[in-house]
Amino acid sequence: MGMQKINHISAKSIDDAVEQIGSYGHRAAAVAGGTDLLGILKDEVHPVYPQVLVDLKTIKGLDFIREESEGIKIGTLTTLSEITNNELIRKNYPLLADAAHAVASPQLRNMGTIGGNICQEPRCWYYRNPGNTFHCLRKGGDACPAMLGENRFHSIFGSIRVGSPGCCSSCPDNIDIPRYMERIRAGEIAEAGRIILEHNPMPAITGRVCPHFCEQGCNRNEQDSAVSVRAVERRIGDYILENIKAYIKPPAKDNGKKVAIVGGGPAGLTCAHFLRQKGFGVVIYDKQPKLGGMLRYGIPDFRLSQGVLDKEIDFLLSHGIVAKTGQRLGKDFTLDSLKKEGFDAIFLAMGSWVAKGMGIENESNSSIITGISFLEGVKWNGPPVLNGVVAVVGGGNTAIDAARTALRCGAGKVALLYRRTQAEMPAEEEEIEDAIKEGVEFQFLVAPKKAVVKGAKLSGLECCKMKLGESDSSGRPRPVEIKGSEFLFKADWVISAIGQDQNLLGLDNKSYGEITLTKWNTIDADPETFVTNAAGVFAGGDVVTGPATVVEAIAAGRKTAAAIDAYLSGKKVAVETTPKAVAKTLRGINDGSLKISDRVSIAEFAPKDRCIDIEDYITLDEGKTSLEAYRCLDCSCVAVNASDVAPALIALGAMIKTTRRSIAAEDFFTVSLMSTTVLEVNELVTEIFIPKPKAGTKFNFQKFRIRNSIDFPIVSIATALTFDGAKIKTARVVLGAVAPIPLRAVNVEEILIGKILNEETAELAGNVASKQTFPLELNHYKIQIMKGLIRKAILAEK
Repeated sequence: MGMQKINHISAKSIDDAVEQIGSYGHRAAAVAGGTDLLGILKDEVHPVYPQVLVDLKTIKGLDFIREESEGIKIGTLTTLSEITNNELIRKNYPLLADAAHAVASPQLRNMGTIGGNICQEPRCWYYRNPGNTFHCLRKGGDACPAMLGENRFHSIFGSIRVGSPGCCSSCPDNIDIPRYMERIRAGEIAEAGRIILEHNPMPAITGRVCPHFCEQGCNRNEQDSAVSVRAVERRIGDYILENIKAYIKPPAKDNGKKVAIVGGGPAGLTCAHFLRQKGFGVVIYDKQPKLGGMLRYGIPDFRLSQGVLDKEIDFLLSHGIVAKTGQRLGKDFTLDSLKKEGFDAIFLAMGSWVAKGMGIENESNSSIITGISFLEGVKWNGPPVLNGVVAVVGGGNTAIDAARTALRCGAGKVALLYRRTQAEMPAEEEEIEDAIKEGVEFQFLVAPKKAVVKGAKLSGLECCKMKLGESDSSGRPRPVEIKGSEFLFKADWVISAIGQDQNLLGLDNKSYGEITLTKWNTIDADPETFVTNAAGVFAGGDVVTGPATVVEAIAAGRKTAAAIDAYLSGKKVAVETTPKAVAKTLRGINDGSLKISDRVSIAEFAPKDRCIDIEDYITLDEGKTSLEAYRCLDCSCVAVNASDVAPALIALGAMIKTTRRSIAAEDFFTVSLMSTTVLEVNELVTEIFIPKPKAGTKFNFQKFRIRNSIDFPIVSIATALTFDGAKIKTARVVLGAVAPIPLRAVNVEEILIGKILNEETAELAGNVASKQTFPLELNHYKIQIMKGLIRKAILAEK
């Protein structure tokens, strides 16, 4: 690999540099000495190459060492060699001189600057692998490969959260799954419930019917099998319903604004909940006699019971949401009437309730019904008597639900006809497996051409065989008819479940103007803010996307609530982004997750014992829930901060001055995307101030590395001790290259106070430090090195 072409700007001043970087944002990179950044650019480590390189070396006046009455100031462009050789520093601040001298080789020290050293990027083989081979968490990816891979040089003091791990980034609702798994491991299921409710107000529902995209994104798939996130979420959801009073949160004070929500399905209910929490008056209008939408009328009770659904909806309504059921848009109310009633905003969430036809001859026969009508009819009238053979046409969840329901309605045989293969079926894999277990027959690469009737009686479907051709717009192979392959599939009933459309006839109005639609007969709304072309009208859920999943509808409802809040508050309606993770809280490694383990088994009724109105699966008990939570890798970063100078600056109590503020060295280092500091995009370090040490302070710097030159530390330590006679009075002990941030060993400092420097004290300090370690599989040896350096540093003060 080599350097790509990149624009180069020689900054005239620090203000010019800030302005130039600010204009390019994340597409700009600042170079001080270049010893770290240029190698990163040459190897194309970053996911996106910068457009411009702003050279700071051309700025005059930033390379100085200046003694003042209260300490010393060092310019950010001062080279490490200048610091190493400066007599003032060697005499009064030997700790910094030793740390600077420990950096790499003389050639690199001649180029490298103190500002560049403390701002260097993470030291991790995966992070720095050429070509961004491993798109890890620190670069916006969704995994830390070192957790289960090569981790000899990584943290022994735990990890720090950054970015969004695979489970969270795969979840349309961005639920913080590792965070609530951590609470489960701590025995705090109540708190786990509160964490889920921050994004998802119906976890008992999603814990039953969510397609668990999170499990598909779980990084544990690389080791054995994904964490059973949905099963754990179901347990938490049930716990919330069992302790409902503890979760009823009084909404904010009424703000005088009213929002009408058209549709009481998952999108509408979620939007109503989050708006009500912010103090909005909320009214839900729904055409059905009870709220729930497809949750109630489209999902069989053996997957989601009416009791659970009722409890979830009652919980939401208990916060002051008003529900008006049996109200159809365009008939019982209109957009104009809502405007006249004084609603400040409207959220359209009517769902997709119109079944698409097969487009075949004789489709109107009374023995041919749509999947939605069939499932809804079961909810209204109870299970019909289905004698004989039932053919279900389709490959999605509605088709699977209809097939399984038909068996429970007494059908002698149920066959599902699908024009592609099982690999292309959009239905959830678990639902397909359940259908197979229950006896549904699958016939793949088959498509109906016409319904065959004799008189008024259905004889079956004339079908043809298919083969797979080139990929179509869905990305799946296009089914192609095999000429002359027609055959009769005999059936007494046919259930058509090949897709759903939207009924948008009620959108006509004079108050807002024509609502723009798409060519797919959905409402045209921004996919992130859900704003339509009509001011004050928002739309989300299936009415925008077409038939999708419950969790996608919930996410749409939550995001729309935020957009409506911004709109009615006079703020800019913004796209939701993953919060920038700037954190320095070390998290212990869940070492149990590093071992191979099986998913917990979920109790279920045997196929022969299953019925139409009792759920097939049983909620996990507390023990199994905990076991599964312990399988969570808690994906976070274990790369170390390898700056040699950083531990010394923290031990010296240094302050780092930037173009915006002054930051204590102890607070300067953190873990964020492609950065090890708290600096903002266009914020630059200008100088470092080190206070004058107290008289008699003893310093020591130790570094263990594989080779004496070039290599970054395996472990390093900087100490600063003051004494009262022979006893230690104050202590600052800072460890380097053992954690994602330079680590001040406060527990070691505390036990050193009042001690005499001897072998016993040195051994005690090492043992105390090691008690808080969380080594990975391959780096246990670093604990012994750390203990050895602590001993060496303490005894060197004698």
